[in-house]
Amino acid sequence: MKVMSMKDCSFEDALTSWNEGFQDYSVQIQMDLDGFLKMMSSKRLSPAYSFIVYDGDQPVGIVLNGIQEIVGTKTAYNGGTAVHPSYRKRGVGRLLVHSSLSMYEKENASLATLEAISDNQSAIALYETYGYKVVDHLHIMRSPAGNIGETLSHLESIDERIWNEQITKGEYPWQNQPFSIEGKEFYKVTDGVATLGGLIFTRNDSGKITLFQMQSKNKGEECLKTLRSSYPDAIITAFNIPESNPAYEVLKQGGFETQLQQVWMKKVL
Repeated sequence: MKVMSMKDCSFEDALTSWNEGFQDYSVQIQMDLDGFLKMMSSKRLSPAYSFIVYDGDQPVGIVLNGIQEIVGTKTAYNGGTAVHPSYRKRGVGRLLVHSSLSMYEKENASLATLEAISDNQSAIALYETYGYKVVDHLHIMRSPAGNIGETLSHLESIDERIWNEQITKGEYPWQNQPFSIEGKEFYKVTDGVATLGGLIFTRNDSGKITLFQMQSKNKGEECLKTLRSSYPDAIITAFNIPESNPAYEVLKQGGFETQLQQVWMKKVL
């Protein structure tokens, strides 16, 4: 078996590796070529940093990687590792992770990070073998529509520059970073005098909201209440919320229930 940079392979081979590797995954993430390319672009994953393993001419495994600076740290991200079921436990995953880590160091990244479904123990064990450690647990949470009462605060749309300058930042994973969110909207929560916090979310045509960040020192409950009162008919999904982040407890106490849990893993390079 051989490892090749994805930039030297066809997108058809990459898509085949992805779909066949995830055919029995607990979450449905198989897609067509347009969806695959859109996913890579939106998550800032690059063929130059990604790898495919071949057995002869047959693609049997893939890892998609990206490198970005996050809060001053050059961060490498494993955005998905997939191995064909018949090639598991044959060293393909190790080849992909080893190749990725070697590339991260060559690119002078300081931190490697990834997420894995919490019940995917074989993948977690593989990453731990290479020095990754679980640093947090991430929750995809959902709440039904419904206004929870009046609030004196309101949402004020802001641009990314103001977000960076005025909103206190708590740590969130790669997929929750602004560069990785298509159609993102930035808001600050204000009572007309003071800024209580900030929200990053998206809205789709049917009115569903996906919340990616809720930033607040001690006014998280008011931020959530303001979001709900602003969109009382919206079903809200909170995506990849770290358990250690104050937003998690605010959402949990606000009636949000975990639909899927992941581990957040990091390795200092």
